[in-house]
Amino acid sequence: MSLVIGVVSQKGGVGKSTVARLIACNYAASEWMVKIADMDLAQGTCTSWNRRRLQNEIEPKVAVEQFLNVSDALKTGEHYDLVVFDGAPHSTRKTLDIAQSSDLVILPTGVSLDDLEPTIKLAHELKKNGVDPAKISIALTRAGNSDVELSEGMEYVKASGYHLLDGVIHEKTAIRRSSDEGKCATETPFKTINEKVDILVQSIVNRADVMVRKGR
Repeated sequence: MSLVIGVVSQKGGVGKSTVARLIACNYAASEWMVKIADMDLAQGTCTSWNRRRLQNEIEPKVAVEQFLNVSDALKTGEHYDLVVFDGAPHSTRKTLDIAQSSDLVILPTGVSLDDLEPTIKLAHELKKNGVDPAKISIALTRAGNSDVELSEGMEYVKASGYHLLDGVIHEKTAIRRSSDEGKCATETPFKTINEKVDILVQSIVNRADVMVRKGR
């Protein structure tokens, strides 16, 4: 049985696809067979990113495929060690389907209230619809340079009662440029950036391990 991680959001622009690609690349680097299920048929952000990755012959390779529904994605997942759902950039019925089918659900968010409030609202909606709140984790992404704002964002998430992942993805030109080349956020040319993002990666891996042990 494959590990399933869902990355979903209430709104666009919070780093959802960035997190999905980050997870996929780092598990693939550990020789896992990984597929990203790109559920955003309109934009296909991960699909376009993977095309650039293949064109630039970047290793490790990650399979990406667009799907209309969650059940079809899970069927193909039988051939993979990990399926990462990159949900559509808004809350839909598919968002709930992804959450219910995943071992771990990650909600990326910026650190402003414009991002935090809808993120926690989505977490509450998932919980209300039967998703175990223990498998919902919040990832702070799109963070700026303000330590105060970051600290306030962390406190906001902790007060909500949901699990806050360690590590942060800061707004960095190097991360955007690397994405343009088909790379993930730990594949930039800068060691310090990669190391900081890797803290989030390890936190995701650790939390996934906890949820798998709990659920299986």
